[in-house]
Amino acid sequence: MRLAPIGPYDMKAWGKRVPKGCWVDRDEAVLELSRGKRVAHLGAADAPFHLEKARDGELLHLKVKAVAAELVGFDFCRQAVDELRAEFGVDDILITDATRPLGGVEPHSFDVVLCCDIIEHVSNVGGLLDTCRDLLRPDGQLVVTTINATALKPAVRAILSREDVHFEHTAYFSYSTLCQVLVMNGFVPELFGTFSYPTYSRAVGFFFRTVARFAPGTADGVLVTARPVAPPALQPDPSCPPTR
Repeated sequence: MRLAPIGPYDMKAWGKRVPKGCWVDRDEAVLELSRGKRVAHLGAADAPFHLEKARDGELLHLKVKAVAAELVGFDFCRQAVDELRAEFGVDDILITDATRPLGGVEPHSFDVVLCCDIIEHVSNVGGLLDTCRDLLRPDGQLVVTTINATALKPAVRAILSREDVHFEHTAYFSYSTLCQVLVMNGFVPELFGTFSYPTYSRAVGFFFRTVARFAPGTADGVLVTARPVAPPALQPDPSCPPTR
């Protein structure tokens, strides 16, 4: 795992340089960060791919379960949770909406909160990050992964007048905007990584991975770890005069 450290993050800086030398395998990085920890996993069922991934041994929740000291999952899709329980005996996923306060869970009791490829699914990002902060111990670690807004694949599709979008996606995040929204919601970004998603063609996948290793801003996905702090007080920007 080669996550790059994120230095003091300047929210006001217009230009931000994407860290280099931080290519990772997403699942391996998540497993290393979860090893031996008490972990909360948001979006644990991974519908509608849950059964296919579980059968192939690729469901992230089951991978994390093998290395974490303790694991509790959260997902709002009752059908997916019920099917995983029936076919694979997965009995540690609570059915709840992670963008709202979670009842029945002891607050500030987890070492790690995994928010893997779900932040782009919600309309209430602030509510999701509030949940993450409420679940984490004061010295805990949030792990966020998501599709990269500046990835090369969607740019190529755009040239061809195409856009491939999951039917639940609401937003894209880049290195800068993901760090920005974390800071605005009471987190300090610490580590950064880039990764690729599977492709149908090995040759196509090899091409995009090779480009992304040299130009991390073009990678398919981004990973950011962060620590909880008090949300920053919003101060007036002197460059923006008050409106009447």
